[in-house]
Order: sequence, then structure tokens, then C-alpha cells
Amino acid sequence: ERNNCRAAIRKIDVADRTPPVFAGLASAVTCIPGPAGGPTRMSSYRLTWSAATDNATAQSALVYDIYMANTPGTEDFSMPAYTADAGATTFSTPPLSDDRSYYFVVRSRDRAGNRDRGTVERSGMNLCL
Repeated sequence: ERNNCRAAIRKIDVADRTPPVFAGLASAVTCIPGPAGGPTRMSSYRLTWSAATDNATAQSALVYDIYMANTPGTEDFSMPAYTADAGATTFSTPPLSDDRSYYFVVRSRDRAGNRDRGTVERSGMNLCL
């Protein structure tokens, strides 16, 4: 067989299959003042994390998928509840009712669609009680 390889005229990209490296959600906090057990109120939760790193996507281009559940360990990872903007390290949920508990997991996603498989879960904490 003869040498049938040719030189490429431009760079050939190989698909990125490596997920970002991400430590997960650091905190999930809200402030709902007043005594517990009163009328139902609504409040946003502020989620914070440190930026992930990736072999092919800049930190400013990584997005973060946010999963939410009302009981620990029951997040549905097939569909995020929210997605934070590219490069974000914080996210505020829409107002949520104070008559339920909330649990959150955040996963990073690169431009190729690779997600980390982190399961770091944080319970929403009310700092004003």
C-alpha cells in the first residue's frame, strides 16, 4: 500500500469529550424575615460557586445548569430547572414559596455540551430566621 495520507490544508478539530472540572455549589441562601409558620411568602435563593475549568472552553464561556428538588437527593438530572449565564458564578432563582424546602445541585457545561457529573447538593438556607 502506498502512502495515502495527505497533509491537511487547515487545522483538524477533534471533538471535545472532556467535561469541565467543577467543585460544585458552595451555598444556597435566602432571607425571609419574621416568624416561621405565618402566611406563605416568596423569596429568591442566591446560589454561589467557584468557576469551573475546562480543557477547551474558556471560563467565561462555561454555563451552569441548576437542578432543584424539594427532598434531598431527588434532583432530575435529565432537565435543569434553570441555566445561569455563561461565565456566571452566582444565580438568583425566581421567587420561591417559603412553605417548602429546596435542595440545589449545580453542574458546569462546556461549549461541546460536556457536563461534569457532580452531586454536591446544598439545602436552601434562610439566613434571616
